[in-house]
Amino acid sequence: MTQNLSILIITRNRAKMLERCLNSLVVQTRLPDEVIVVDNLSTDNTKKVILSFKKGLPIKYVQEKQIGTSYARNKSIKVASGTLLLMLDDDCQADRFWVEKMIAAHKKYPNAWVIQGKTFSLPKKSLYSLAVEFSRLLYLRNSAKKVASIRSFFRKYFTDEIEILMCDTKSFSIKTSYLKKYKLSFDTHFSHYNCGEDTDLGRQILQKNGLIIFCPSVIVAHWERSTLAQFLEQCWYIGRASARIVDKWKTTSFTTKITLRLGTLPALLLFCKVFNQWRKLPILMGLLFLAKLYRLNGWFYERRLLSLGKR
Repeated sequence: MTQNLSILIITRNRAKMLERCLNSLVVQTRLPDEVIVVDNLSTDNTKKVILSFKKGLPIKYVQEKQIGTSYARNKSIKVASGTLLLMLDDDCQADRFWVEKMIAAHKKYPNAWVIQGKTFSLPKKSLYSLAVEFSRLLYLRNSAKKVASIRSFFRKYFTDEIEILMCDTKSFSIKTSYLKKYKLSFDTHFSHYNCGEDTDLGRQILQKNGLIIFCPSVIVAHWERSTLAQFLEQCWYIGRASARIVDKWKTTSFTTKITLRLGTLPALLLFCKVFNQWRKLPILMGLLFLAKLYRLNGWFYERRLLSLGKR
């Protein structure tokens, strides 16, 4: 049966990034049936940018007045008409085969609720991009149902399709039927952090015995933070969101994801070897250590708030 496709994007005050994102959809080898962009009360020219794509895309402008990523994502799901929902962040650029390969993956894995695509960081030589790329690959490896060797996950052209235990809305698709049947949605408590709501959705899916398949041929590029302050602020909020997830799901697994591990250094050495980044190893180690500290700080801050009943 032919899938009716909806691409869902949420945005707030990132008109330039959104324009790049939408340009990547115009050149897709298979255009979607609709592109829904939810504007979360932007004060820049976001609306003008969205409407400028009316000729190139079946685009719909929607506004969500309640500020927060979870509110905006739930609004996009509510107004979507597709039987298959593809989610893309506004700071991402989709590979021109992204839609086509997402459809092919669902056909290959008909029992999958979710197809999770691969993300790589831009700009490629940025120190912040390397730090995020390393952390993402390590997290993905640790989220695999059957954990593979670190070496296989750090190969540049990793091609294994595997079952995983996480979701990331940067490159993600889900069948609408499962959302409706099990009343799945993005938890609005995570709107305080602008992150973590996709991880929580993954937990909801796994609780219902849903299947999530990682397909690395389904590719998007993600523009990372460009300053140290932005990067560390993001780490702090990730720590806070992780504490919320542990509190909600009563699991301790997330504590190990934000603390230092003995295996991190060998993994980093292998990462630098595969990506030819030996010269940046010392400063990259320092940046990753700072990231861990800020995540831990955010973690304990949120735990304190939760213990006081403020969230």
